[in-house]
Amino acid sequence: MAEAILRSFDNNLEIFSAGIDPVDHISPVAIEVLNEIGIKLKPTIPQHFSKFDLIEFDYLITVGDGTIENLKIPSTVKYKRKMHLGFQNPYKHFKDRNDLKEKCKEIRDEIYAELDYFYNRIIKKKEE
Repeated sequence: MAEAILRSFDNNLEIFSAGIDPVDHISPVAIEVLNEIGIKLKPTIPQHFSKFDLIEFDYLITVGDGTIENLKIPSTVKYKRKMHLGFQNPYKHFKDRNDLKEKCKEIRDEIYAELDYFYNRIIKKKEE
């Protein structure tokens, strides 16, 4: 979701998206909740971070369970600055699809707010 949201702010940004332990598909619920706010997320296969070992990123944005202190970023991942968006994984403990969708909407809105701030207060200001 984070990649699609950030890309919606500016198609000219060079964005790479990968996981330390990626799942084998994009969740249909994630696609659905992003579509509700006008962001198209295509059903692709998430990539493993090792695909980008040779790149040094200006910003590493991590998204997922827990705090940045709990996250084990592999030493091969090179970056200048990092930011973590932490939340509880909605797929671990949900009662039914409606419950999952509501939790995903909350996470979507939190990610959107954080990335809106990041884009407008950090990226755009740096360009000025």
